[in-house]
Amino acid sequence: MLRLRRLAVGCALGSAGATTAIALVARLDFAYRAPGLHVALETTATIAASAAAFLILGRFWRTGFLDELVLAAGLSLLALSNLVFAAPPAVFDLQSGRASVWATLFTGVLSALFICVASLLPQRKLGTGRRWPIVVFGSMMVVAVAGTVPMAVRPSLLPHDITGTLPAGAAHPTVNAFQVALALLYILAAYGFARRSRLTADELSGWLCIACILAGASRVNYYFHPSVHSNWVYTGDVFRLGSYLALLLGAAREIASYWTSVVAAASFEERRRLARDVHDGLAQEIAFLARNVRLLREQGAEPELVERIMRGVARAQEESRRVVGALRSKTDEPLEQALAEAALDAARRHGAAVDMELASGILLSPRQREAVVRIASEAVANAAQHSGAETLRLYLERRDAGIRLGVSDDGRGFDEEEPKRGFGLVTMKDRAEALGGKLKVDSRRGAGTKVELDL
Repeated sequence: MLRLRRLAVGCALGSAGATTAIALVARLDFAYRAPGLHVALETTATIAASAAAFLILGRFWRTGFLDELVLAAGLSLLALSNLVFAAPPAVFDLQSGRASVWATLFTGVLSALFICVASLLPQRKLGTGRRWPIVVFGSMMVVAVAGTVPMAVRPSLLPHDITGTLPAGAAHPTVNAFQVALALLYILAAYGFARRSRLTADELSGWLCIACILAGASRVNYYFHPSVHSNWVYTGDVFRLGSYLALLLGAAREIASYWTSVVAAASFEERRRLARDVHDGLAQEIAFLARNVRLLREQGAEPELVERIMRGVARAQEESRRVVGALRSKTDEPLEQALAEAALDAARRHGAAVDMELASGILLSPRQREAVVRIASEAVANAAQHSGAETLRLYLERRDAGIRLGVSDDGRGFDEEEPKRGFGLVTMKDRAEALGGKLKVDSRRGAGTKVELDL
């Protein structure tokens, strides 16, 4: 999102600088005959606005927010206006008529008004029935038709749009007023979308902000260099093309995000199914083994053999709990939250408490994340079970080259020189080395233990 905000600021500054230079330096007038480019521009405008409208209407069906419905209506009118009044003259190399120019301006202001209102509306939920779309789209179409039909029927009553025969002529004062109104509406809409993007972290709002910035710049350029012929390209057309490309990019990013969320949801459901299978199958079988091993002890079996089997059963039970917990956890859950839940669960089973100092916002790959959580869970479980300490400390820190995860206690400790150490330390070191990290264990009898992972 930070990169998107920087891009929006760059577009605003670049548009302002380019527009100022073109307005003040006569030699920088940009207008040349390019019918093919103009056809591409109008086609892109229609497709981009239609795609964005369809996408946002789909969001409304999922969320039911009024602002998304109003925005979809505004973009739909923008696409329809371009398709009816601007695309045909460009495709057939025709001169724009007086009625089409004024109808384009009128519907452009109406669509910009809808977009601006949508950017400033609070997210109020309406529901996803048919009634509200019919009301909003119907009202929009009634106003649009009521304004454009008289222009088509009696075009002679309309003032001349642009006078002169040069590529950049003098526009009627009313045309200039329309362009100023459009510029102000799009600038206000850009502010609204920028605010929404900052508050809700919605990427599409960020792209809409950029599109509105470029659309506003196009209208300022049209004020200084009005478009006379439909087959000529002006500086305003370049900015307008940029705004539609921003719309297309935003729509593409939204679609990609949607499919990513769908895949993540399907993956999460599959993980939950596997967790249920492990819990109902493997975990129950391990519990059955534990009950029967206790019967062996009661029947006079060798105590040392029974103890070894019980330790293996306990490790299997612990591992099954971790597998179930890992499968049930969401992959997009913040690392600090996943660590806190795993540590509390491990400590609670052995009657210990955990003090935690966990840095937030650390991003790891799914493989790294799972390994770090399991190392922390194993370290906490070992400390809670063997150290004799009532309170443990878990910390996660950012380092210059990565992260540091640590678990410490002030319990009885152990002698690191002893050859007989638990299997848990071996698995933790193996996991750390598989990630390219390093696990350090510092312990002395009577002085507690510290386990640190540098990654």
